[in-house]
Amino acid sequence: MHCTTDGELKVFRFERLATEPGLAHVVVARPYNYAPHRGVGRENALAARRRVCELLGMPFDRLTSPSQVHGPEVLAVEAGDVGRGRDGRQTAVPFVDGLICDRPGVPLILLSADCPLVCVYDADRPAVGAVHASWRGTVAGAAENLVRQMVRVFGSDPGRLLAAVAPSGGPCCYEVGPEVQRIAEGRLDCSEECFRRRNGRLIFDLWAANRRQLMNAGIGEDRIELPGLCSICDLRFWSHRRDGDEAGRFALFVGLCG
Repeated sequence: MHCTTDGELKVFRFERLATEPGLAHVVVARPYNYAPHRGVGRENALAARRRVCELLGMPFDRLTSPSQVHGPEVLAVEAGDVGRGRDGRQTAVPFVDGLICDRPGVPLILLSADCPLVCVYDADRPAVGAVHASWRGTVAGAAENLVRQMVRVFGSDPGRLLAAVAPSGGPCCYEVGPEVQRIAEGRLDCSEECFRRRNGRLIFDLWAANRRQLMNAGIGEDRIELPGLCSICDLRFWSHRRDGDEAGRFALFVGLCG
């Protein structure tokens, strides 16, 4: 990813998606917290969100978010959804972890503090989608469902989609218990390659799991960007694993240019 600064604002962009003129996106990290409902600095989260929308040239009042309930569900943004979640989780599109959208000038925001945020872009339609793929969402097939809904709703050709996975807990640090592996073994066809032992710890490679799902859905491996930035050991990002209950949330903003 490319990283630039705007004052204290740290701005990350995916290399391939940054070359697409019809798409605006950033991943924004510490010191700002983009979650109004939790973590250090939450009282400034809305101002931080507004600032990022201005940076993208997108209207803050149309900022739209899923409620992120650690599942695989993805919905298309309808007219009545636009602006839901702008001011916080209590007004977000309920019961879903992902949104897809073909409406220009509707920025999507998804939050993380270790969970992968997966983004796909269809330049032909055009349309964009993103999903919060926690370990529960990953095991339930969130990334694969994101592509499936792009195909179902927008007629996207998976082979022409671009995909990216935002910084998140990496295969260096993301430790889980054996019960997570047992659940994954019954759901993921790549479970053998996604779990490994390191210094007596069981590590879940969420990056590999989500890449495999995107490939299973028809996206070529060369069209999937994995930046390799671990939120747990990279102090530029918020991490629930590292920072505890007071961890803020970094964010993915993405939308079609108006």
